[in-house]
Amino acid sequence: MSNIGDNSVVDKSAALKDAYDMGKREGGGAAARAAFYTTLVQWAKEKRIDVSNSEEMWDNFDKGAAAGAAMVGGLKASAKPEETRKVRVSETRQFIKMGGNPYIDGCEVMDRAMAIIKKARLEGRVKSKPTDCMLNVARAQNKDEQNPLDDDTIEAVIQPESTPDKIEADMLARVIIELDRTMKKHGESDDVLSARACVEQRIQALGGTTKSRKAAAAIAAKKGSGRK
Repeated sequence: MSNIGDNSVVDKSAALKDAYDMGKREGGGAAARAAFYTTLVQWAKEKRIDVSNSEEMWDNFDKGAAAGAAMVGGLKASAKPEETRKVRVSETRQFIKMGGNPYIDGCEVMDRAMAIIKKARLEGRVKSKPTDCMLNVARAQNKDEQNPLDDDTIEAVIQPESTPDKIEADMLARVIIELDRTMKKHGESDDVLSARACVEQRIQALGGTTKSRKAAAAIAAKKGSGRK
């Protein structure tokens, strides 16, 4: 299904103004980019905007940021402004695509992600910028459009040390959940059982899921503490 919605001129105009205002607050010192990205997901879900609006959304936000920063001497100039703009437009598109996905509730996923990111940063487990973590979540969700990311997968993708193996294992774990649901609804079959075994074998080869690694680490720590 297409991410191109039926956004009206009025809705898009209002969104563009909001993007400008948020950018102005960012330039004035408030951390508005995280709020902007979250709001992009909401606007796309509401069909106020779609992926075709990515460039003008970012450009309006950027103009607002420049206006907001004018009172304190302006924004720090990028060494390569065109490349920076290209990256930001691409990021903007990821959040709009996530919100416009009709198969999942992008706002619900991002709300959970924000809570997980906040907790991880408070506990010192993540040093990355919130916006970088959010972008990792949006990209991961857009790679699996049919299923909302679960908390373990979100936890994995926001970790700077996350490896492709860990992310793959967490996503494969969700495949097992879906296969189990299929068997519960339609009964077991040799083909599905064989597929499940292959997926499980791959997860083990990758070193296990984030959840299983945490559990193993907790058990090891408990045993180590008991020996003291």
